[in-house]
Amino acid sequence: MNRNWFFVVVLAGLLLGGSLIAQNRPTPTRIGYVDAEKVVQAHKDFKKVQDVRTQAERELKPIRDQLQPLEAKLRAGNATAKEQQDYRVLAQSLQEAGKKWTDRSNAVLKPITEEIDQVIARLAQQQGFAIVLDKKVAASSGLVVYAAEELEITDAVIRALSK
Repeated sequence: MNRNWFFVVVLAGLLLGGSLIAQNRPTPTRIGYVDAEKVVQAHKDFKKVQDVRTQAERELKPIRDQLQPLEAKLRAGNATAKEQQDYRVLAQSLQEAGKKWTDRSNAVLKPITEEIDQVIARLAQQQGFAIVLDKKVAASSGLVVYAAEELEITDAVIRALSK
């Protein structure tokens, strides 16, 4: 019986000691923000994203230009059956081409955003931030109404990216 009590006392001591040690570790409580769009545009490989978007616009603009007059006729209710069919075909082409270019743009953008996310995580840990929000998303959603300027890490992230 004494052996069981000894085991219980030792176990309780370990549990209490472990929880005290865990409580002594400082927990970050600061919330920071970053202008993600500005950081992405400052990335050394952002030109690749711009090139893909330029190519996309060159392909998509002629389709949009053909769709506009057909759409106006459809809305006015005076499109012929052929014009309605042409509109459906062009709209489908625009949708497929748009998806193709969105996929290409995302493929080029993905390594950029992954690198930025790693830099933000590293800086947040170094500077004691528990959370880092996207400045524009937080403001437009109403999630953040006010944030002190010293909580913005955009410039620090850009500097860290260029190293």
